[in-house]
Amino acid sequence: MKQLLGYFRNSTVRKKLIITYLVVIIIPILALGIYAYQSSKGYLKKQLLIGMNHTVTQTALNLDQKMEKSGNFISFMVFNPIVKKVTGSELPDILSYTKELNDNIEPTIWYYININREMKDVLFYSDFTGKQIGNFIYPSDAVRHTEWYEEAKRASKTQWHYDQQQQVLYATHNIQKSDNTTFAGVLYVKIDYDKMFEKLDQVYDGEYGILITDTKQQVIYAGEQASTLSEKAIGEIGAQEEGQFRMQGKEYMMTRSTLPNSGWTFTYFMPTTSMIVDTQDILKATASVILICIMVLLCIIWLFSRTLVQPILALKKKISIVENGNFDVPIMSNAKDEIGQLTQSFADMVKKVQDSIQEAVQARMLEKEAELKALQAQISPHFLYNTLSIINWKAVQQDAMDISKVANALSKFYRTSLNKGRHLIRIRDEIGNIQAYLDIQLIMHDDEFEVIYEIDEAAYDCETVNFILQPIVENAIIHGLDEKEDGDGRKLLRIGVKFEGKDLHFIVQDNGIGMDTSVLASLLESEGGGYGLRNVQERIRLYFGGEYGLTIESEPGVGTTVTVVIPMRR
Repeated sequence: MKQLLGYFRNSTVRKKLIITYLVVIIIPILALGIYAYQSSKGYLKKQLLIGMNHTVTQTALNLDQKMEKSGNFISFMVFNPIVKKVTGSELPDILSYTKELNDNIEPTIWYYININREMKDVLFYSDFTGKQIGNFIYPSDAVRHTEWYEEAKRASKTQWHYDQQQQVLYATHNIQKSDNTTFAGVLYVKIDYDKMFEKLDQVYDGEYGILITDTKQQVIYAGEQASTLSEKAIGEIGAQEEGQFRMQGKEYMMTRSTLPNSGWTFTYFMPTTSMIVDTQDILKATASVILICIMVLLCIIWLFSRTLVQPILALKKKISIVENGNFDVPIMSNAKDEIGQLTQSFADMVKKVQDSIQEAVQARMLEKEAELKALQAQISPHFLYNTLSIINWKAVQQDAMDISKVANALSKFYRTSLNKGRHLIRIRDEIGNIQAYLDIQLIMHDDEFEVIYEIDEAAYDCETVNFILQPIVENAIIHGLDEKEDGDGRKLLRIGVKFEGKDLHFIVQDNGIGMDTSVLASLLESEGGGYGLRNVQERIRLYFGGEYGLTIESEPGVGTTVTVVIPMRR
């Protein structure tokens, strides 16, 4: 099985189509042919069984009519008043017995024997006579203890028997005295076996079997075919239901009918092989349909080879060209099916690969340029730090401490702002950055505002995005404190860092002029000096997710509070 699957898997598409369509077409047709054959055979068996039932019923009826004629005679005799008196010894003397026999009984018996050929002998056994009277009356001493005599004595109707040892077929019936209550004797009628069952085997044609059994499953008659069966086989037949059965490795059909007068069972069976089933027409029709379907199938395969396999082979050829490094091969298809879509997708992929190669070349060139600019950027901060260091040293020599303070603050501000190119910074360094920035601003503003720091000590070792406080503080000074009139009280700027659950909150609060809702709504969408609030918002959400960022609360004449929420990261 694995080898077949492997062969199919490794075959070409054309071979797979041929194998698939042959399997898909031929198997259903063969199944249909087998089904038609079996259905015809089953229908024929059903019709045969119906015919068998009809024939067996008619045969059993004919046989039962023969038995009924003998039964009518028996009934007539056992209920005859003279027979009752004779067998019951109810007549006064022997002359009366002789007269009644000669005048009434014997002529009637001889008449029935002559017109009913199945009857061979008639005997009356009486329990009340000690000697033979006439030709038909006998004492019952010799048979009184036989099984059939005892059975007839107990029964109320005619009993039919067959003695297999003596091969005698006979019928019996008890006789009552004139009071119809006292047992007088038994009428014994011997039947001609051959005439009773003559021509029974000639009713049917072909190979068949006939069995007639009594109520004790004793075989009364076995036809020519059934006579060859063993007792075991006959017992198996008796135990089977009507219909189809199996015996000695062979299939048979069987039907039964009961003979009402005797209670015997008439069984008829025949082998199913004897049924003639003409399957030639079915086989010819099936072969013709298969041949036509194969011809149509070959046409379909040829059509599919042109519409399905050919485009696949063309695509495979172009793929081989692309594999060799030639991306300029024209790839196109006008088909709208899956093969056409696949071809178009491959064309798009090749174009994207070409674009990627070009972008890679350009990226390499830009990388070289970036390396040069990085070298220049490394030179510029060092030059700036060295210059600020010289300014600080000269200021100290001249005892100009305010200049020294500005130079140091500016150097610290740029050092923490650049953060060696890293995007994340410790909050301690971020606070140092904003302190340096505010030292410069305080000098520029002649200390006209006050800065208050409220930093949770545990927050210093946490991380945040670099350079997020400076744009907020710058906005607070320029648009809040600088716009406030001098006579409106002391200008204050609060910078706080605290924990709220698993989050960190940066709070920048000023008591400047505030702003109205229209300005507040557009604040996060404007760029402020390159590092505006919008830039801070985007960088925070880029690193920490959309649920973090800035919120702004402001009231005209009171001030503005900006809160930055980030996750706590140590």
